[in-house]
Amino acid sequence: MKFKEIVRRSSLVAVAVPTLMASAMLFTTTPASAAADTLSTTGAWGRYVWQRAGWALVARDPLTDGHCAQWQTRASGGSWQWAGIRVCTATETYAQEQVGVGENTQVRICRTGVGNCSTAVTLN
Repeated sequence: MKFKEIVRRSSLVAVAVPTLMASAMLFTTTPASAAADTLSTTGAWGRYVWQRAGWALVARDPLTDGHCAQWQTRASGGSWQWAGIRVCTATETYAQEQVGVGENTQVRICRTGVGNCSTAVTLN
């Protein structure tokens, strides 16, 4: 083996190993709960999506009865709070971005003025 070949091979290893390690770190920083991503209740549908540094909440409400879909969030040990914007259309709309990263925040999708909400999930 010639000196130039040895240098090329060691350069390849020097670049490949850190790149593979960085790729592995990207996969391990995605929360475990990212697999389950939709919630619904009568008239309201919501999807939570992991986006780089936090959760984004998407909603839609196809009914035209004057009520809307809106998310609620609850910090660990806290009470339910309305979160993001009300979505009163059948079109998927981003309601809120960057929700509860690493805080064990619970979320659920509800219909405003009706009082029905989906089951809650914990985002961590």
